[in-house]
Amino acid sequence: MKKTVLITGINGFLGSHLAKHLKSNFEVIGLEYSLENLHRIASENFKVYSTNDTILETIFKENEFYAVIHVATLYKRQYEPIFNLLNTNINLPVQLLELSGKYDVNLFLNTDSFFNNPSYSYSYLSDYTLSKKHALEWIKLLSSSSKCKVANMKVFHMFGEHDAPIKFIPFLIDKIKNNEPILDLSPGTQTRDFIYIKDVVTSFECILNSFSVLKEYQEFEVGTGVSYTVKELALLIKEITNSKTQLNFGGIPFRKGEIMESESNIFSLKDLGWEPSFNLQSALKNCINNV
Repeated sequence: MKKTVLITGINGFLGSHLAKHLKSNFEVIGLEYSLENLHRIASENFKVYSTNDTILETIFKENEFYAVIHVATLYKRQYEPIFNLLNTNINLPVQLLELSGKYDVNLFLNTDSFFNNPSYSYSYLSDYTLSKKHALEWIKLLSSSSKCKVANMKVFHMFGEHDAPIKFIPFLIDKIKNNEPILDLSPGTQTRDFIYIKDVVTSFECILNSFSVLKEYQEFEVGTGVSYTVKELALLIKEITNSKTQLNFGGIPFRKGEIMESESNIFSLKDLGWEPSFNLQSALKNCINNV
C-alpha cells in the first residue's frame, strides 16, 4: 500500500512537478488556496483540498499522512494585502507542522529559499524573505517538541518547464528564442546556482525515502553545487537557440542589494545518495525543447 503525502501549493510550479513525479510511489493529496484554477494538474486526478473551504484539521482527520510537503508560497504583489503573504508563508506552515505532530505524521518538508540568508540584503524581495525567515524560526521552535521529523529544503535558483513566464529564466528564453533585436540586461557578473526542476523533485524524493537516517531537524541546500554568472547563462541560451538577439550587458543596473555570489553546499544530500542528473547546458536544452 502506498504511503500518502500532502503537497501544499500542488498547482504551483514546484508543487505540480513534485506531485506528478511522486505519484508512482506515493498516494498524493493536494492543498491549494482555491480549486478554481488547477491548470498545471488538470490532466491528473489528485484529490485536492482548498484552504478557502476546509478547516485544516479536517484534512488530517480524513487522511493518514506519511509526510507533509509544504511548497505553497506567496510573493507579495503591489497593493496586495500583507495579510495574504503572512497567512501563506508563516501561518500555514506553522499550523501544518503543529497538526503533523498531533496526527503522527512522520516527516514535514519545508520549502525554503536561498534568498533567506542573513548575509543578504536583497530589497527586491524583502517582504518575502522576511516572511520565510520568520516561518523558519517558528518551524525550528516547534520541531524541538514535535514527534514529526523536519527537513528544511533551501532551494536555489530552480527553473524548468511550466514555470511562470515572468520568472527570469523563462523570460530570457522567450526573448532570446524569439530573436528579440536587443535585450538589455544587468552586467551579468552575479553568480547563481541554477538547478533544473527535475533535479529538485528527486532531492525531495530522496528525503522522503531517507526517513530512518534523518535527524529530528535537518537542513538541506538544494542546488547543483556549481554556480554560473548570469552572463554565462544568457550566452548559453543564445547558443542553444541559435538566436540573433543582441545581449546588451550593462544596459540596466544591478538591483539594490544585488546578491553577487550564490552557490549551494549539497554535501548533506550527497551523504544520502543524491546528486543532480543535469548540468546547466543539458537542463536548458531539455527545458527549451519542451517549451
